[in-house]
This record gives sequence, structure tokens and C-alpha cells, in this order.
Amino acid sequence: MNEIDKNTVEGKNQLKDSDSVRFFGNPESKTRIMFMGNSITLHGYLPKIGWYGEWGMAASCAEKDYVHLLAEKIGDAYFCICQVADWESDYRNGENYLDAYASARAFGADIIITRFIENMDHNNVDFELFKEKYIQLLDYVNSKNTEKIVFSTGFWKHPGDVCIEQIAKERGCPLVYLGDLGDMDEMKAIGLFEHDGVANHPGDKGMATVAERLWVPLKEMIV
Repeated sequence: MNEIDKNTVEGKNQLKDSDSVRFFGNPESKTRIMFMGNSITLHGYLPKIGWYGEWGMAASCAEKDYVHLLAEKIGDAYFCICQVADWESDYRNGENYLDAYASARAFGADIIITRFIENMDHNNVDFELFKEKYIQLLDYVNSKNTEKIVFSTGFWKHPGDVCIEQIAKERGCPLVYLGDLGDMDEMKAIGLFEHDGVANHPGDKGMATVAERLWVPLKEMIV
């Protein structure tokens, strides 16, 4: 079994539609940073799978997910979380989900971190279409046309990673490779959750490592 097959957390309905975009930090700050992600970025409370958090699965608390670890490093800024798991699960019809991210577009990010792909069907990849829809989504939320974008691959190796690599190269933006982390049990929350899908998400060590890797290019973009 591939490691990504162990992610049995459903990609759909991880949040209520109205909660797919959230904000925190200092609204008066001159620095606006957007995190685009899925359950690893933010998953809502879901007792039926033993998840009682409202942060990145499967960190032990909000302060230990990669988003909040990076926010702590960055300091004064206004942050937006744009949770796109529903889009991932149905990327072929991605344009139907754009309206749900209208407030993320209006946010006007100066820097964007993309941290999603895992819920895209990895057994039937339409590489050309995925790349097209990924760009469509990114360009939609990137209302300032910022060139400060940090791309990343899947936590679990995904055949569609090649598309993200191509986009990053074409745009001259840094790409952070994360796929090796999903092969290491010590980077996951194994043994801490009964639900295997939740347990195979990054635990505190995995989240810290994701944050450290993303921070390398991100810190060069912070003015």
C-alpha cells in the first residue's frame, strides 16, 4: 500500500462551506499572508473519526500545526487560511468552487503558501487538466498577482506533484519537497488516534518539520 492510501480521511466536507476561509492575526498589518491547504492546514471538529480539533490535522493543538508555527516565526502580519479540500476532491469541476473563496481573493495576499494536493485522486490523474485547474484556482485567489508564492509537494508522495513542480518552475517560485516525510512514521501521529486516517497525518514533529522546510524560502519573502 502506498502511504497516501493510508489517508482515509474524507476530502469532502472537512469544514462547513462558510468556514473554508478564515482570518487571524493583525488586520492592520502591512503584511498579508495566505495559506492554501487541506486537512493538514485546517480540519474542523469531527467526533465520528475521533478528531476534536479545529486546526491542522493531527497536531496536538493549534499552536503546533505548521500554520501557527510559521505565524509565530513571521510575527506581525494578517493571515488568511483558504481551505480547498472540496476543490481538490473535485478539481475537474474546480471552477464551481471559486465563489467559496471570494473572501480569500478579497484578502489581497502579499505572500501565498500552497500546501495541498493530497485529496486529488491519485489513481486516475489527468495531469494536464489538474495543472490547468490548479493555476485557475491560484490565479483566482491571487488578486494582487503577487510573485511571492511558496509551492510545496504532498506530505504523502503524489503523482500529481510533478504538476506543482512544473508550475513552480514556470513561475520562478520556490518549491518545497515534503514527500519523504509521509514515508516516516515518526513524522505522523501514529498511536495517538484510533482512526488510521487521522493517525497518518503529520503529528507535532511532522508539523514542525513542514514548517521548518517552508520557512527556508518564506523568510526571504518577508519584508
